[in-house]
Amino acid sequence: MADKHQPPSPDDESWGSETPWQTPHPQQSQIPAEQQQFDQQQWQTQHPGQRATPQTYMVAAILATLLCFLPTGIAAIVFSSQVTSKMGVGDFGGAAESSRKARLWVIVSAVVGLILWIILIAVSASTSTSTAYTPAP
Repeated sequence: MADKHQPPSPDDESWGSETPWQTPHPQQSQIPAEQQQFDQQQWQTQHPGQRATPQTYMVAAILATLLCFLPTGIAAIVFSSQVTSKMGVGDFGGAAESSRKARLWVIVSAVVGLILWIILIAVSASTSTSTAYTPAP
């Protein structure tokens, strides 16, 4: 069998098996499930009344971007995507903050989009394409 510090040769019976540099170091393991559960419980006690998994608002952000107002809709999508990534690394407070900001930008997009649609309809209704009949003198 090959030395643990040498890569195996093609003739060795351990060819294709896991090598020392592919096995995780014991100190570099993932966060244990008990610790993740504790962090969620700790976050819930510090933020009572809030869900352990904040809502992402991704669908609302995409619809607000497409139908309402593009610049603020993009901000909503950015904050919405941050919720999932922050939850993945255990940053529950940051995920809740990104969720709050995503909701804020969805609301801002909807309000600005509604105002722009009202202005567009009012302008198009006030400019008539018909000509008024005025008799010649």
